Amino acid sequence: MKAGIKKILGIGLSGGYSSGNYRKGEIIRAGFELDSSDYSGEGGKYHDEWMARQNGGGQELAEDNTGEKATRVYAGGSLDQEHLERLGLTQENISDELRFFLKTLGAKTRLDENVTLEHGEFRYSYKIIKNVSAIPVFVGEEEIRYGEPDVLVFVHYHINSPVR
Repeated sequence: MKAGIKKILGIGLSGGYSSGNYRKGEIIRAGFELDSSDYSGEGGKYHDEWMARQNGGGQELAEDNTGEKATRVYAGGSLDQEHLERLGLTQENISDELRFFLKTLGAKTRLDENVTLEHGEFRYSYKIIKNVSAIPVFVGEEEIRYGEPDVLVFVHYHINSPVR
């Protein structure tokens, strides 16, 4: 993935969902209400739309200053409330941790490199699980684990592709 696209995807994600700067239910696509965030400025432009609470998914669109374009689609979610409560957690705890990891890591995650980070009892990892360089397209798995014995509390799958 080209550096300019990595940069704008990181800027858009860090400044949008990760920072709580997004609109809830203001986008209507084919009759579905979606949450969204936008960025336009240094590095290019970025748009993200999603439908999720506990589980769901969305799509990011990006264009860097050279005109390169890319898309990233994603889906997944967290444990249901009953299982989180057994761990002493809430959906809001998981959302807060996800925003922390995404804001902290910026363009270092959800792209074409593996990354890990710990924050208190939470452990974040993103790893490439399939890379088809001839096409090009790659798939990554993002997880947040909690406590001992290392319980999976959140997972997302990401598919990244340039737009040509």
